Amino acid sequence: MHDMGNVRFDQIVYIMSQPLRGTDPLKIREFIAKPLISAFCFTNIGVMIIYFFATHQITLKKDKPIKKKKFLSPIFLFLGVLTLSLGLSLGIREIGYADVKAYYFEDTKVYDDFYVDPANVDLQFPKKKRNLVYIYLESMESSYADKSIGGTEEENLIPELSDMALHEGIQFSHNDSGQLGGMMQIPGANQTASSMVSQTSGAPLRASNGVLDVNAYGKEEPGAFFPGVYSLGEVLENEGYNQMLFIGSQAEYAGRKAYFQQHGNYEVRDYHWAKEQGLIPEDYYEWWGYEDDKLFDFAKDSLTDIADRGEPFNFTMLTTDTHFEDGYATDKTPDLFGDQYSNVIHDSDQKVSEFIEWMKTQPFYDNTTVVLVGDHLTMDKDFFEDIDPNYQRSIYNVFLNTGKTEFKDNNRLFSAVDMYPSTLAALDVQIPGDELGLGVNLFSDKKTLMEQMGYEKFDQEMTKRSDYYDKYLMQGSDYDVERKADN
Repeated sequence: MHDMGNVRFDQIVYIMSQPLRGTDPLKIREFIAKPLISAFCFTNIGVMIIYFFATHQITLKKDKPIKKKKFLSPIFLFLGVLTLSLGLSLGIREIGYADVKAYYFEDTKVYDDFYVDPANVDLQFPKKKRNLVYIYLESMESSYADKSIGGTEEENLIPELSDMALHEGIQFSHNDSGQLGGMMQIPGANQTASSMVSQTSGAPLRASNGVLDVNAYGKEEPGAFFPGVYSLGEVLENEGYNQMLFIGSQAEYAGRKAYFQQHGNYEVRDYHWAKEQGLIPEDYYEWWGYEDDKLFDFAKDSLTDIADRGEPFNFTMLTTDTHFEDGYATDKTPDLFGDQYSNVIHDSDQKVSEFIEWMKTQPFYDNTTVVLVGDHLTMDKDFFEDIDPNYQRSIYNVFLNTGKTEFKDNNRLFSAVDMYPSTLAALDVQIPGDELGLGVNLFSDKKTLMEQMGYEKFDQEMTKRSDYYDKYLMQGSDYDVERKADN
């Protein structure tokens, strides 16, 4: 299996199926187009050479060619065929033949055999419902820690997050006890929007049946976005929670606004909201909207606002400064490592820690569980180019203020889908069977599907298409059209 750096084929399909409103086209070109340019150029050069050869041959027949032209024509043909073949091979290699084959032509029965519809599970909430603060940390890997505790770095880029995971909260790790580790990345949960959906729905997110429906995810009417799932937001909404999505970018990008509003009726406070409130100037635009330095400051007021409403709440937040390429550095970002991305990662670590320390001083904190989790592995193309190829990179996670005392937190194999039941368990919710969607409650003694199958096998199954997924979860019109055509 091959991918374009950290970019998998399903990510390309997903991004191409989304409304691109709310992002910089340069970022899309960096993510998708740039890795394929070389393959495209080689292919077109080959075609042009072969075309030149064909037209050259016609000239030869007309004008009785000289020996030099006779000698050149087979060379042109050979070069053309060689270049065309190289271009096509490079294209297949860059996209990943195994991924393409699995995505369109191989079926998985994982959903048929293991998917548990959360809408049919009798969840039992405690009498006093706990609040939830769920913070997605852009591209946050446990790999950023130093080697002595399980990372890749000589110096620890995330000392505060490491301390929270190893000494204060509960981190689930693929490593031994005392070593930082985390979540495995899988197809359908390997970029920000799809990971946010997977962590809250228990199912990876992919274009239905491999069809590029550019409108499906952008629609804002009820039930348009991933209509067959019953998410964390819907569970909490049904239990009387106030919910808010707080981000510094434009929420409509990749369908995030549609998903969170349709699955939980979240109040969305994003880049547009900040402008409307006069928090940033009308013409202000930095990075993906506005930077995390402002995000954390603004979040304090919004978190206080939702906490003061007197009902249980779910405050969900997303950082962006650590996004590829090289992150977003300001004049206030300390240059401690001589490398911008390292500096930005460390600065984000400090900002998150300061925000958590502020929360601890607030009256709502005692009854609030905090989840800090990365969305995916970094897509920065060169940051890890020199690490040991056998090193297993992982996505950071920690559960704070849960009151949990019995669990197996090391030598675990899990993915984004397991965060859904685990988050509810961290809120003291009882889950009969400890399974929701494809996810398994990590606080239980039940093995995750990844632990049952192995990492590579589960990863492969998540790449494949599924009739169950298309029909019951995505409920895409393309599924109905295809089945009618078959009949």
